[in-house]
Amino acid sequence: MVHGRAHDTQSTGSSSPRIRRLGARVPLLIGVMALVLALLPAAGASAKVPKGFFAIAEGTPANELDLQQMHDIKVKTMRLNLLWRTVEPQKGVYHWPDARVAALARNGISPFFTLYSAPKWAVHSNYLGAAPLKGKAKRAWKKFVKKAVERYKRGGEFWRTHPDVPKKPVKAWQIWNEPNLPKYFAKAGTSNLRQVPHAPKAYGKFVKTTDKAIHKADKRAKVILAGLSGNPKKKKMAPEKFLKKFFKVKKVEKHFDAAALHPYAPKIKKYTKRISKVRKALKKGGAKKKKLWLTEVGWGSANDKYSLNKGLAGQAKILKKSFKVTLKKRKKWKIERLYWFDWRDPAAQAPTVCSFCASAGLLKHDRSPKPAYKKFKRFTK
Repeated sequence: MVHGRAHDTQSTGSSSPRIRRLGARVPLLIGVMALVLALLPAAGASAKVPKGFFAIAEGTPANELDLQQMHDIKVKTMRLNLLWRTVEPQKGVYHWPDARVAALARNGISPFFTLYSAPKWAVHSNYLGAAPLKGKAKRAWKKFVKKAVERYKRGGEFWRTHPDVPKKPVKAWQIWNEPNLPKYFAKAGTSNLRQVPHAPKAYGKFVKTTDKAIHKADKRAKVILAGLSGNPKKKKMAPEKFLKKFFKVKKVEKHFDAAALHPYAPKIKKYTKRISKVRKALKKGGAKKKKLWLTEVGWGSANDKYSLNKGLAGQAKILKKSFKVTLKKRKKWKIERLYWFDWRDPAAQAPTVCSFCASAGLLKHDRSPKPAYKKFKRFTK
């Protein structure tokens, strides 16, 4: 019956005013629907990436102008070292980085601290990476960690005593730095640089100790493992092999929320391979649900013999490639955060600790932006 009526109406060339009005509106409705559908994928894509996913790992100390510029391109968090040897150079004498924390907060940036580097009075060593694993050094370390968390956590001492500062508390703490390298996880009390014996297991026990101190001060805190160097000289210290032995420490998987990696690599293929291997190691170790933070990702803009220096255009190109592949595989790899190292190049004569550190910045030392800066801000904004 319906089809018959439609046919009859068309054959007589007549139609009701209501049908004519509807016919006139159809192109407009189709256009609106097309616009809505076009916008949906973009909205969905942006919703998938957490706010603050792309962040900065500090190398060259950032000042107020740097922080203002980070704020302008929507950098929400920054990784900084909280060096015990700097905070407590003498036992019981504390020099907290309150001014830095306040400057970050005024620019809408939350600090993410790497707890690291024991003072000489605790470990009887001049090495930056000498680890406080035993006895009095271990007890002093736990005290320092607890004080740091109590100071900068939600509702912590710093925020209570500085009510005029916007609240940007520290919600996540990283335990040490690159313990699969001798210089960063060194045996205490020696004049010669030697890696801690059985480093993966020693680090696992250190994590348990530190996690307990953190959660004693803040039950809601996130605990992040040290970023493992993606390319140590000793193959047995490769991140996936380090983690395999690390997980032999009883119930260590219950003492952290996310693992971390520094997947430095000359090419994207190796970058992805290193992340994939760590993801597999977490699964095999009984931590398949744990997140992974890339707490240092970067390449230099210098032109020289070193494989991590790519030139100005090459640095921008590989930044874009690494960010895109990380977003593409974010769910598979369970990546929760990516920190680019570094924001700004150091001064020309400043000492550096790696082959690409002198040119790893998104900005030159005089703050002129590199091509990589323009690529980076497209991701953050």
